[in-house]
Amino acid sequence: MKNQLFYGENLEILRKFIPDNSVDLIYIDPPFHSKRNYYLLENQVFTDIWKWNNISEIEFLEILENKNISNKTKNLLKNFENFLEKNNLFAYLVNLTLRISEMYRILKDSGSFYLHCDFSASHYLKLILDSIFGNQNFQNEIIWYYSAGVRGKKRWAKKHDTIFFYSKSQKWTFNWKNILEPFESKMTQWRYSQGKQQRKEIPQGKIPADVFEIQILNTMAKERNGYPTQKPEMLLEKIIKASSNEGETILDAYCGSGTTLVVAAKLNRNFIGIDNSETAIHVSQKRLTNAKVLHQTTKL
Repeated sequence: MKNQLFYGENLEILRKFIPDNSVDLIYIDPPFHSKRNYYLLENQVFTDIWKWNNISEIEFLEILENKNISNKTKNLLKNFENFLEKNNLFAYLVNLTLRISEMYRILKDSGSFYLHCDFSASHYLKLILDSIFGNQNFQNEIIWYYSAGVRGKKRWAKKHDTIFFYSKSQKWTFNWKNILEPFESKMTQWRYSQGKQQRKEIPQGKIPADVFEIQILNTMAKERNGYPTQKPEMLLEKIIKASSNEGETILDAYCGSGTTLVVAAKLNRNFIGIDNSETAIHVSQKRLTNAKVLHQTTKL
């Protein structure tokens, strides 16, 4: 069975089930440090409220003692500790650092990594990613812009998320021909029919910029399943088409509503999905079943 759905703590599952250099593309949409609880109907799906506790202390010490984690990352976390002290934000950063380091291990040398976040901690997460992947392997800061969202009178309205795109090496997949967009004006057609580019083949479209204008799912959207942080399939289609090929393996270690998994299957990729929320696993299973996607579910 190629398509795997795991129910349990992602760090333990990554270590127990996923071998080194085995995944072609990783996309994660982890908690954002939003200081909120999230619900589906009346059931709490997950909490995004962080506190420094014994688990945080253990994971921080594990990072410092882990031989597979670079000194750059360890020194960065020590500096964060000095700057932030052992507060709630530092607990969040420690949690993600340990897990992203494990994802780096399983990513192929030719693989790509996408981290979806927002303003809450993106400036810290960018430094963590630089320390793990190397700043020379930072490829893009993608802005996902949407017109819906909070409108306030005390600050600029929040209308975007951030997605950091890293490669593991200087060799990575980017299928630009698969993600071309229509030209916004007729100027290109004019250049190739009457201008200086006459008799040359007209391009099929333009390469997308690093600002994705895709609307969030409203309550009437057909693909919406009620999961509180569900992302549009169009968003994942762009990433998966660009950064992987048919038959390759996509990992989402915070798979939530199952969008990454469904889109991967639709595009003839294999997937590995992980979540520690029973509700998320149930939603993903139902979605995959409705899409007639064969998969195996493993509970840790």
